[in-house]
Amino acid sequence: MYSREWNRDAQYRGRVRVQLKQEDGSLCLVQFPSRKSVMLYAAEMIPKLKTRTQKTGGSDQTLQQGEGSKKGKGKKKK
Repeated sequence: MYSREWNRDAQYRGRVRVQLKQEDGSLCLVQFPSRKSVMLYAAEMIPKLKTRTQKTGGSDQTLQQGEGSKKGKGKKKK
């Protein structure tokens, strides 16, 4: 468990509850008749998220910026 995690309940860490059926037994969404179908849909959609489809050129720039900030930390002496 991480120190900054707001939910301290280790038993349910990283879990999501999904309601597949209504109280009367009918499906909430016909698209998802089972837990497996929900998981397969999530696995399909995660790579398509905007944060996952960024160009690799953008990540190279952030790495270069991080290297420059490391040099400045060593100059402070008190």
